[in-house]
Amino acid sequence: MEFYIDANFNFSKNKPKIVISRCINFENTRYNGGIVKDEFALKLIKFVDYITVCPEVDIGLPVPRDPINLFKYGEKFRLIQEKKDLDLTEKMNVFCEKFLNSLNDIDGFFLKSKSPSCGVSGTTVYYKRQDKKLGFRGKGFFAMKVMEKFPYIPVEDEARLKNPDIKFHFLVRVFSFFELREVLKNMVSIKQLIDFHQNYKYLLMAYNQKILRFLGNLLANYNKWSIEEVKEEYKINFYQAFSKKMKPESNINVIQHVYGHIKNRLNQKEKKHFLNLLERYKKKQIPLILLIEILRNFSYRFENEYLIKQKYLNPFPSELF
Repeated sequence: MEFYIDANFNFSKNKPKIVISRCINFENTRYNGGIVKDEFALKLIKFVDYITVCPEVDIGLPVPRDPINLFKYGEKFRLIQEKKDLDLTEKMNVFCEKFLNSLNDIDGFFLKSKSPSCGVSGTTVYYKRQDKKLGFRGKGFFAMKVMEKFPYIPVEDEARLKNPDIKFHFLVRVFSFFELREVLKNMVSIKQLIDFHQNYKYLLMAYNQKILRFLGNLLANYNKWSIEEVKEEYKINFYQAFSKKMKPESNINVIQHVYGHIKNRLNQKEKKHFLNLLERYKKKQIPLILLIEILRNFSYRFENEYLIKQKYLNPFPSELF
């Protein structure tokens, strides 16, 4: 049973699991009693299972509530509700440990920007309670704990996800990590992991060629280890491969590889048009997604099953971008 229909996505009824700040579309849990309306989060709800969290409410603070601020003293961070002279750090520490330890099979975090608890970017961190001019922009307390606990899982906030490159990278990781999780959980034969790896060849090539080679060698020599060792080694390195965004030069290399599979079936005008678009991409005049869409269309047109299965051409449901 498919949970949605999109080429290259034939998952079971399971969906990626994403932890989302409760104030984003779900409940009025902001300090001022407000809610954040986010269109991308609404689109995503069709394709993922959300787990909502509001660290401030979940430690017992009311709605509305007096604001809390994040301070840095040396290497330590503290959450202070200044109006009541209340230090909430220990309560938040206990909550973070309990909540994060309760999560199983998580694929991403979608948090509220600038929040002293959830902010992934833009959170104001102060040095002194008496002088609010001294500070810097950093991450919220809960967000920092998330990144410590899940160093390779994508963690973003709604402000950063308005950037197309960041959103693309976030979606690639969420759906790639979910699919690997499903394969490893249901795996009965090494062939399933080899097939998975084959389908991710060009996407891995775009992200990290060194890890692509390592994983290929791991699978080629899988009988030197136990299946569980192979699965764990593959998972760790697969996650690491996606730790940084793709570079334009890497995408150009992969696009040329993919183009090589179908160029002999194109007429001269089609070849010229596509190569002109590639030059425009090199000059940052057009987005990567346009070239991917064209190559995907060619793969369907020529019924090239090898390319159709490549996640590089369809890394996540097209409705999301």
